[in-house]
Amino acid sequence: MTNLQVIGVGLGRSGTRSLQAALEDLGFGPGYDMLRAFQNPGQYHLYRRLYQEPESAEEVVREILQGFPSTLSYPFCMYYEELMKWNPDAKLILTVRDSPETWVSSAQETIFRSNRKQNWFLWKFNKLVFDYMMASYVYWVTRIMIRVHGVDPNNPKTDLAQMYSDWNKRVIETVPEEKLLIFNVKEGWKPLCEFLGVQVPNKPFPRVNSREEWKRRVGAKVNSNIRHAVLKLILFIVLLYCVYSFFMT
Repeated sequence: MTNLQVIGVGLGRSGTRSLQAALEDLGFGPGYDMLRAFQNPGQYHLYRRLYQEPESAEEVVREILQGFPSTLSYPFCMYYEELMKWNPDAKLILTVRDSPETWVSSAQETIFRSNRKQNWFLWKFNKLVFDYMMASYVYWVTRIMIRVHGVDPNNPKTDLAQMYSDWNKRVIETVPEEKLLIFNVKEGWKPLCEFLGVQVPNKPFPRVNSREEWKRRVGAKVNSNIRHAVLKLILFIVLLYCVYSFFMT
């Protein structure tokens, strides 16, 4: 189908970027992940199709993942069962953190920042701005997340620790044991290389995409987009007010 050799089934912020760097060092790259998708606006329409036309999933996924021997994190960890069926020889890796609470702490500071306990109305306003800003790739991937997880990970009322635990449990129960590696990147090269049947490289295991690095690389761009979206929203409201005033006077 897509000739995937490795399917990363761990959620974002579980060590997926470090695993991606390691896989690329081992010859299983390039890897496709959420950041790579975010940087390719020419494919944003495909994620709308992926959400709105589930029957077209195989065709859409083939187009997106063409040329990639591995995929990690969102969005395609959510399609691991389909990818496993379409790529029967692929191996699956579930990246995990030390505990659900460790993962939640990282996720709330990066990919699911709106999940923090806060005023409900403030979350609704953030959601309005976010959806208005990202009515393309991130918007549609978020819709897919909600459909697959059964909860909105950005909603402050969502128990992210439970969502994380439920996801890992689901993967472990649905992937054949011989095809699955449960992997904490702190374990380094040995278990990963043994699972993939390759030699351990003579170099340190990569450690990338810390919270601080994510905030510098991705957070700054997102914050800039949010400011731009808020400005557009204000201008739109002003325009509506002007039109209303014109016709009412």
